[in-house]
Amino acid sequence: MVGIDLRGVRPARLRATVSRRGTDLWWLGLPVVPLQGMRLMRSIPRFADADGVTGQVGSGPRRMKVVALGDSVTAGYAIGHHRASVAGQLAVRLADRCGATVEWAACAVSGATAGAALDLVDPDVLADADLIFVSIGVNDVKNLHTAARFRRELEALLDATLAAAPHGRVCLLGIPPLDHFPAFPRPLADALGWRGRVFDAIGVAAIAARERAFRIQTDEPLAPEMFAGDGFHPSEVLHAAFADAVMAQWDAATAG
Repeated sequence: MVGIDLRGVRPARLRATVSRRGTDLWWLGLPVVPLQGMRLMRSIPRFADADGVTGQVGSGPRRMKVVALGDSVTAGYAIGHHRASVAGQLAVRLADRCGATVEWAACAVSGATAGAALDLVDPDVLADADLIFVSIGVNDVKNLHTAARFRRELEALLDATLAAAPHGRVCLLGIPPLDHFPAFPRPLADALGWRGRVFDAIGVAAIAARERAFRIQTDEPLAPEMFAGDGFHPSEVLHAAFADAVMAQWDAATAG
């Protein structure tokens, strides 16, 4: 249940940009935040979710399964095919590590909040899952859900996922530093970054309280190549970094 800093996975890439954090007086610009948000919603480029919501890699005798659950990250938004998303990349890594045939499945919808993601928990899909990668929280932040609501719904989502996958390990992706995202102007970026840190702390506590659960995170600015064309969603490069971070924790657990 120890968070993994993605800086330790690809340091040359993940330390390539300079912080965009503002001053401590960013809140003085809050009156313009709603206008900036509406303008961004109208102008941001749109992409499709990834094809290939199910797939299989490897040819080993052992059978394993990866499930990607949650929002646009796990839906592979702006990624052509799930072979290049965190779902497919985790499947490839597990197949290599374990000499296994690994199936992946994406149970995800772009725009999902923690509460909406409860409807994506499918016991038939999760029953034989070895690893479940959960991405949730950014939509709760930007949709102005309260921290109390997010805590309640995230805990329910984690509990439902763990119950549906009795032998699987669950990895929660920490909420990234939204104030560093290229898509967001300031002070909108600063407001989202502040809320994101509050919500991320809820995720830290929720994971710490649960067995078979761990978390990965990044606390630093991300290099431009880590983003898709909208400056908001992760690119294939960042999906690969997610998979590497998860596998570092998987390897540590296996070694122990």
